Amino acid sequence: MAQTRERPLTKRGRETPCIRQVSVFVENRVGTLAGLMALFHDSGIRTLALTVIQGFDCAILRFIFNDTDIALRILTQSDFNYTICELGAVEVSADSHGDGLGSVCQALLSAEIDIHYVYALISRPDRRPGVVIHVDNAELASMVLAEEHFTLLDENDLK
Repeated sequence: MAQTRERPLTKRGRETPCIRQVSVFVENRVGTLAGLMALFHDSGIRTLALTVIQGFDCAILRFIFNDTDIALRILTQSDFNYTICELGAVEVSADSHGDGLGSVCQALLSAEIDIHYVYALISRPDRRPGVVIHVDNAELASMVLAEEHFTLLDENDLK
């Protein structure tokens, strides 16, 4: 008998909880990251996660912000090129088996979901640690993780 999975709903009524990742394309030069971060200094925008992919003459900066809409306005006004990608996000903590992230990976493996990349949320005051995850099937990943009683995150959880 086939198993029917329930779709988790977000507070905004979306079927798949997600967090928007903003990838900014910049020159690979000394001070570029510092200059970009300075744009957000007095705006109330906090960087909650960041990863840098370095190329020979360019770099891709992947950001998770506490308010993506305002961050996008600032980037647009400053003439930065960017793309947006929706990622899954989940709280992780040590469990009775040791590593909460390992349990997330095992749950996704059991459903044959391929993980493309993962990185940590670095700033979540008064909350458990979390990670953002890019997978090959975000909808199924959300359903599997919800069934395994992981706390899924969406952008409302970052504000």
